[in-house]
Amino acid sequence: MKFPLSLILILLCLTASAQFEGQTYMSTTNAKVFKNGIERTLAWSGGFNNPQMQMADLNNDGLQDLVIYERYNKQVKTFVNIGTAGNPDYRYEPWYVLTFPAASEYLILADYNNDGIEDLFERGITGFQVHRGYYDNNNRLAFTFYKGLFYNNDSQSSGWVNAYADPADIPAIYDIDGDGDLDFVGFYAGGSRLYYYRNMRVEDGLPADSIRIKLRDRCWGKAFQGVYRTYDLDNSCSNAGLAKQTGSTRHTGNTLCAVDIDGDGDADLLNGNLSFNDIQLLVNGKAQSTNGIDSFIAQDTLWQFYNNPTWPSAFNLDIDDDGDKDILISPHADGFSDNYKTIALYRNTGTVNAPIFTFQSDTFLVDKTIDVGTASRPLFYDYDKDGKPDLFVGSDGYFQNGVLRSRISYYRNTSTVGNPSFDFQTDDFANFSSLTLRGSSPAIGDLDGDGKDDLVLGQTNGQLTMYTNTAATNTVQPIWANPVVGIQDKDGFLIDVGQSAAPVIYDIDQDGRPDLLIGNLTGYLVYYRNVTTTPGVLQLEFVNNQLGGVKADPQVSFIGYCTPYIGVMDNTGIEYIMTGSESGRIYRFTGFQTGDTAAQYPMIDSSYSWISNVGVRTAPAIADIDGDGMYDMAIGNEFGGLFLYYQWVNASVDDTRANAIVDLNVYPNPASNYIDISWNTLVKGEVTITLLNTVGQKIHATQVSGRNNTRMDIKDLPAGIYFCTVSSGSLRSSRTISVIR
Repeated sequence: MKFPLSLILILLCLTASAQFEGQTYMSTTNAKVFKNGIERTLAWSGGFNNPQMQMADLNNDGLQDLVIYERYNKQVKTFVNIGTAGNPDYRYEPWYVLTFPAASEYLILADYNNDGIEDLFERGITGFQVHRGYYDNNNRLAFTFYKGLFYNNDSQSSGWVNAYADPADIPAIYDIDGDGDLDFVGFYAGGSRLYYYRNMRVEDGLPADSIRIKLRDRCWGKAFQGVYRTYDLDNSCSNAGLAKQTGSTRHTGNTLCAVDIDGDGDADLLNGNLSFNDIQLLVNGKAQSTNGIDSFIAQDTLWQFYNNPTWPSAFNLDIDDDGDKDILISPHADGFSDNYKTIALYRNTGTVNAPIFTFQSDTFLVDKTIDVGTASRPLFYDYDKDGKPDLFVGSDGYFQNGVLRSRISYYRNTSTVGNPSFDFQTDDFANFSSLTLRGSSPAIGDLDGDGKDDLVLGQTNGQLTMYTNTAATNTVQPIWANPVVGIQDKDGFLIDVGQSAAPVIYDIDQDGRPDLLIGNLTGYLVYYRNVTTTPGVLQLEFVNNQLGGVKADPQVSFIGYCTPYIGVMDNTGIEYIMTGSESGRIYRFTGFQTGDTAAQYPMIDSSYSWISNVGVRTAPAIADIDGDGMYDMAIGNEFGGLFLYYQWVNASVDDTRANAIVDLNVYPNPASNYIDISWNTLVKGEVTITLLNTVGQKIHATQVSGRNNTRMDIKDLPAGIYFCTVSSGSLRSSRTISVIR
């Protein structure tokens, strides 16, 4: 397998002796995926649900690249432009994520100090936090914390007050007054009036690398927002003026995008509103006025005519690199927005000064990915019996009229040795959509004892659907037919594991009959023993609902989202239980190989191979997809896409530990000056705490004895992502932390 750029760069930073301990898998995008002969160039970028899109030159090559932020779990993804001027080609490259700080609620890239390098703005805990951009020694765009924004208009007032942005809102960051520096606009608490924070850098003669704000206007644009689509324009902003919308009450929930929509030089406003499924346009009349005051004089409450989900957000970017900015629109609401048609492109078919925004697509970029809606669940299985594992992907489903309905996607493996590739066949395998069910987490194996592999699908309601294999033998392509919705155990009871059934078929008791194991919402593994005696007559016996003590996210009581894989995972040939989780970490367990189902199965990894930034509700699947002798791991997630990881080094048979410190806690996270590290697991002897950076270099190490906590000073560390590892004897666990400046 050829290494992607991201992996090559990491490898240059590593030597055999400096290898990041336990980092068996590395991120890759090298496996090509085709549909109708056209490559899906973003296949392994993890999917999109609520993408916030920004642009910056990530690698200092003069081309604008793409950054996407998912606020649901604060995930940043970076896409490098490998095209040419005017012909962009964005490719997923996670290497550049490593220099981004943790961001809260929104992420906006804009150059506040006019040095030609984009800076980063996010909500933080105060409303506006600024991170200064620079290029590091690897020519990556990196950031250092500058400050949060506070103002003090009057020395006689009560003191410094933070500039406000409502939680979940996206404010506008734009040169409102046209003086060459960036200003800030956001709805104040309650969501009725816009507050304008003017940047006084130019007016006060401050250095370029400065921001000093004043609250200039408590009713910017002279408009009032109530509960209706229509704004009250030319509002006096007095209490009487604010009451003009009789019977209305204020509300929060806005996504702002300042843009000169009519090319007249002032700042117009696009606003996505929590209550509606369209973008509202407010036209600024400042350029036409004699007083030079920002005042909205016209509005189009249905400006964005495409029926996007409730609460859309707009972004003004030159995404096609043709010299003028386009409009991109995505759903902002978590959990009940469209989860496939998530990026609408309105291309500017006019000019910079006379823009005309023309609808192009509602699946921009998404159609270049593997994206199955919400909570993807991959599985490798040689369906066409050509000796190569094909790829199946189920999920919680796609939104259809506000309801999730599931399908199964099938990709045929077309790899040759060293050249992994898949060819899309269908996104509705076995016509599963006709059952109108939510949830299609796949498992394949011979459950009914007839010598042929069956297909079992877990549903979100905790139940299962089974397709029987009616093919002649197990040596030919299966014919899965006669679906039974809601399979039962041998006593006639409906198999129901609560919520989010994620089945795997594996002979856990080593009696020669594949058993049914089911992960669920709580994070446990439910065990049904296969007691089938008559071929074709399924008999399953409930044993317990916490097999081996396996638990995804054991530090959380009720939500874990156990999504198991059981089998060989590397060149050692040893089988393990692995599970994804709500937190996104990949857990690994051993001790089950003897067939003892009454034993406790020790956890040996709480963050397998240091895999991170893959979203929440992860789901691993493993196979050697290209026959090169090294294994590959596809990881599903909440966003409905897949990430791909490649076994880049041989694993050692000694790479096991008796247990993990499952209650390890590292906080605060993000952190600036120190981190507190604590654990409750009983340990004997010395405990070693190690801090490593993302290329495996040891930054700091200390040892404690007779304690279950310590504090580590990090005030001199650069901003970035680090791994904190705590080990004692055979016990070992780790946590990922973000350092901000």
